[in-house]
Amino acid sequence: MKMGCTLNLGNQNTKMKRTPHIAAILATLLALTKTVAAQTAPSPKIFEPAQVQAVYRVLLDRDSLLLESILDVIKQKKIEDGYVSISAGSVHTCTYHYVTSPAPKPVNAFKTVKGAFEILNAGGIIAAGEPHIHITLSSPEGAFGGHLENGCRVLYLAEITILQFRGPALTRANNPNGVALLKPK
Repeated sequence: MKMGCTLNLGNQNTKMKRTPHIAAILATLLALTKTVAAQTAPSPKIFEPAQVQAVYRVLLDRDSLLLESILDVIKQKKIEDGYVSISAGSVHTCTYHYVTSPAPKPVNAFKTVKGAFEILNAGGIIAAGEPHIHITLSSPEGAFGGHLENGCRVLYLAEITILQFRGPALTRANNPNGVALLKPK
């Protein structure tokens, strides 16, 4: 099967094959993209390894406060470094915030939703005893979410796993734009 197209140059019709030209253009674009990405993308900051010291499985019942309960467990168990995962649950009231601009300094909007919402997932790192948790909720209209805030109330249940790490601890410090970034403690 021959692939080709007709290129109209005034009164002349010129037939040219697409395949070699498209392949050459794509290869050039791919090489340029890799070069630009390598020049502009910051490298990841990889912290020293930690080990799981303890795993706490937590069940929250109807009307429990989601973030406040997680904070209570972190305080009770003296967890300075770890990870929180909310794998199943629902809420009937939830406050979260999300960024509204790609500007270097974040601009946040806060939103409180009321109704029946499934927790699709939520999780975040605990550093210096403070969790940074993002949550995704769903309703018949779609999925949405952001940074979990105080005041979210469980509808039927919430199943939470909290990992406590042993090893080099992390903390957070604001960068020049006010974004709290992880760093070794």
